[in-house]
Amino acid sequence: MTSHSPVAVRTARPDDLLAVLGVHVQQGNRLPGVVSEREQETWRYMMAAPNLTFYLAEIDGEVIGTATAMMMPNVTYDCAPTAFVEAVVVVARHRRQGIAREMLQRVLADARAAGCNKVQLLSHKRHALDGAHRLYTGLGFEPEAEGFRLYLQEAPVIVRAAKDP
Repeated sequence: MTSHSPVAVRTARPDDLLAVLGVHVQQGNRLPGVVSEREQETWRYMMAAPNLTFYLAEIDGEVIGTATAMMMPNVTYDCAPTAFVEAVVVVARHRRQGIAREMLQRVLADARAAGCNKVQLLSHKRHALDGAHRLYTGLGFEPEAEGFRLYLQEAPVIVRAAKDP
């Protein structure tokens, strides 16, 4: 961790949507602008979902990272749920400072408290080169399964705004 204020990890509130979208703007996954009705509706759904937790990492009140976990009930494994982790994102200027580690430690603590049998996390192959896979193995995750995806919709193309020189 650098010399700035410590990171705080908390669960998201209904009024956090703008801050979350701001993280995605900084990552180039969303253009800045008006929040759509679809985004608002999806956020309301996420906030109401009983087994879904959206985590935020903040420094001095600024949201700089996100992660989502869903606890899926299961009739196997002595009825212990499985936690699925998705969308672990830290804005570029705060990477390599322990932010993602803090968020994932919170996710893992919550999964243990919920009695989960296991936690599953998929990570794209490209993240083997940017340090994400080292982070996950450092937290105890093992690359033991072959993951498969089938995209049912074409990913939208985001046109990134030109950066100032």
